[in-house]
Amino acid sequence: MERSKLDELESRRTAIRAPGEKVERLHAEGKMSARERLDILLDAGTFREIGTFNRSQTPALADRTPADGLVAGWGRIDGRVVYVMAEDGAVFAGTRGKVASQKARRIRQLALEHNAPFIELMEAGALRFQESGGAIAAGAGYRFPDQYRLSGRVPLASAMMGQCFGGPSFTAVQGDFTTIVKDTGFMGMSGPPLVKVGLGREVTADEIGGAEMSATVTGQADHMGETEADSLQAIRRFLSYFPANADELPPRAEPRPAAIDSAAGAEKFSALVPENQRRAYDMRQLVEMLVDGGEVFDYRGLYGQSLICCWARIDGEVVGIMANQPMKMGGALDERAVHKGRKFADTCDAFHIPLVFLCDCPGFMIGPDAERQRMVSNVTRYMNTLARASVPRTAIIIRKAIGLGYQAMCGRIFEPDTIVAWPTAQFDLLAPAAGVELANKRRLSEADDPDALRVELLAEAERLASGYRAAEMGLIDEVIAPAETREVIRGVLQRAAGRRKPGFRHSIDP
Repeated sequence: MERSKLDELESRRTAIRAPGEKVERLHAEGKMSARERLDILLDAGTFREIGTFNRSQTPALADRTPADGLVAGWGRIDGRVVYVMAEDGAVFAGTRGKVASQKARRIRQLALEHNAPFIELMEAGALRFQESGGAIAAGAGYRFPDQYRLSGRVPLASAMMGQCFGGPSFTAVQGDFTTIVKDTGFMGMSGPPLVKVGLGREVTADEIGGAEMSATVTGQADHMGETEADSLQAIRRFLSYFPANADELPPRAEPRPAAIDSAAGAEKFSALVPENQRRAYDMRQLVEMLVDGGEVFDYRGLYGQSLICCWARIDGEVVGIMANQPMKMGGALDERAVHKGRKFADTCDAFHIPLVFLCDCPGFMIGPDAERQRMVSNVTRYMNTLARASVPRTAIIIRKAIGLGYQAMCGRIFEPDTIVAWPTAQFDLLAPAAGVELANKRRLSEADDPDALRVELLAEAERLASGYRAAEMGLIDEVIAPAETREVIRGVLQRAAGRRKPGFRHSIDP
């Protein structure tokens, strides 16, 4: 081939990929260009682009739409192939053109066929109106079925890095992990301009779906990054716990010691939990002492905070941990915790990640506010998810195991691979104090010394609720010392290893 042809190719590539003045504007807003984001996300030098020469086929837009505003292709993260696409905020604010839409479908299809994770870095929500208005809109919306076909087959991650109202928000919640950038990321049904046209109301992007709201109130973002780099690194960390696809098991890492492995650490671990059932403690500390290197990766850490959901490792093996947090509402499960726990358990089950439950749960939130959140339906969906789960499951009862809240932490009805209790555990339909009051209301009211009788009745109720009584009746497998907790989990991972069969299990509901 003539050198001139190769020179022309390189010249065209350089012109398309060269940053322009609009990239400088992005920098002034605290943002990166699409290509700069991919440089951080992917292993250095691994990105290979497709559709470099795409551009709008609308004549008036052709010369202003390099790559048609969507940078897409494949690269590697920690050596593993991933498919990626990044909306280009320097091209019509990142809005999606018709050619770019075809490219997006192509990348999703390649991720599906090649069984590789798919990542989307999002900048804008709207289709490019100049190309998509009118009856042609009847053909829009392929992202829904395309994303569904990927769900549960390969890990799906996204970053909300601009005003991603509309389509990108739907794509994000169909995925497995969504990070949103503080101050510059937004998600929701429709942005302020459409709200003003449709409802005649003036609202801000923050009111609709800013990062704080999305990560703490709606829970539609699973992580909030302080900067774009934080969000991109979070995607890398998320993927480090997941297999490349459902036909593989999660990647094993070199085992690292946990704080509980030392004698001093085990003593501190045991001392973290007060025997007084009404005293709170930080479950997060307990989790960190239990896992390899004290390292955990939170899922929706700012949302539904009475339930900790995180990924970690035990002896190098990935586990998903679900643990009640007594520092928040005493560890009770509200609608947010239920929604978070269901999606987390569903995701772990789809990708063969064993689940570990640390139970200190007084039950579910009740009352009119809870009912308005459709608590019955939400809890039932959550319970159905646990009933469907096929991964190895370890249930450890630390203190309170009350009513349906106990069962929601993989109680006996879900037949976990092991279910054990600490000596501080209490099982009951109601907290013993509440049970005493309800069952003995008349007796207490007629007693000469109701306080003395109350103490007597409570002592008996607590004796009947103890973990030892549950063990006597064969309702749990064993009562263990706190220091034995890591060994119990390790044992389940080893004994149940033969049951972990790679393969597609199910898609994952938002």
